[in-house]
Amino acid sequence: MRTSRNFIQKNQRVLAVSLLLASLYSCKKDVMEPAAVSTAENMNKTVSTESIANLLYKENADGTWFNNTYGKLQAAASYSITASTNQFYNGTKSVRFELRDTDPEVQSGTRAEITFPIATNNNRWYAYSLFVPSADYKIDATDDVITQWHQGGGTTPSLCLRTKSDRLYLRVMDTWIDMGALDKDKWHAYVLHVKHTAGSDGLVEIWRDGQKIVNHSGPNSYPINGTYHLPFWKLGIYKSYWNGTRTSTTNKRVLYFDDIKMGNEYATYNEMVPVPNATVPTTTTTTVTTATTSATSSITSFKLVNSATDADVMTITNGQTISLSALKLENANIRTVMSTTTVGSVKFELSGKQSKSYTDNKAPFALHGDDDNGNFYYGNWAPPALGTYTLKATPYSADGASGTAGTSKTITFTIVK
Repeated sequence: MRTSRNFIQKNQRVLAVSLLLASLYSCKKDVMEPAAVSTAENMNKTVSTESIANLLYKENADGTWFNNTYGKLQAAASYSITASTNQFYNGTKSVRFELRDTDPEVQSGTRAEITFPIATNNNRWYAYSLFVPSADYKIDATDDVITQWHQGGGTTPSLCLRTKSDRLYLRVMDTWIDMGALDKDKWHAYVLHVKHTAGSDGLVEIWRDGQKIVNHSGPNSYPINGTYHLPFWKLGIYKSYWNGTRTSTTNKRVLYFDDIKMGNEYATYNEMVPVPNATVPTTTTTTVTTATTSATSSITSFKLVNSATDADVMTITNGQTISLSALKLENANIRTVMSTTTVGSVKFELSGKQSKSYTDNKAPFALHGDDDNGNFYYGNWAPPALGTYTLKATPYSADGASGTAGTSKTITFTIVK
């Protein structure tokens, strides 16, 4: 009987150990696309110890800002990367990135970025919420990198997110995937799942506000060898066009990131998705004018501006001929004179030798835009191409050529040498 009892006890211990090992193994399951989870469920979800273990990094700028040694700041100035209370998605603060064309280069580039260590596994999850302010992130034909994965070798990253001409792109190797318009003045939640590999089993999945917008299979990484290593993640703003002394039609870029997360290979969508506060403000830094301007809001005249000096040169009348040499003008812009100050935006439509459609959301309203300090841009008018143009401008009561339209004005003019 003693022998029989010992045999049973030994087998019970073996069975218990087997069950424990099976339970531990079940936690390390393959990553699969999750079923959609409602915002309310996410807001009420309790984060488990297992969930925390799958998060390699999390930052929402609350508490002591950036109190860790995992991520490193690549910042040229005190304003480059800060904790902001003006915009937030989760908690009471967000991470604000600001880049100016006069910033000194950091790590051989014009950048304001957070950079993370080299990955130890090629299967990673990433997430953040993003707010793009229209006043400080104006349309620019030159691109900005806002998320990238570097592998060394002094080569352009094989995988990155870029903005260009107010659109968001995923660049995979040499392929640009259009992800749609850059929706400004509104928070959007992004979740990214990447299997970084140079092989056919590579995968990039991107969700925006719970909807999958990218499902890309195939190579997305350089081969791991003596030149390239596993990627390290960077986010913020990098504008290579501003390296050296070059400038573009903008001179400042501002972005807000919140609820930033990095997950390991065992993370899931539900663990990664950014969770908003109960009420997320669309903007707290500026007040959007939504009052109706009525038909009395109109364009009274157009002013030709010297973008080199930011001074008005002349009032442009219909049918006028403008001599660049006579005016000693090279970099030019055109601004409107309004009948009222209660204007939300002005849409410009230029046709002729050079064509352009542009909406300016802040006075002074100009064809090529300007910054907040009265510095007028010139776009591709450096100088403008010679020929005849037709310019139409229409005022609106709200940003983005929305709300009530006022009275537009159209003129024709000719530019000569």
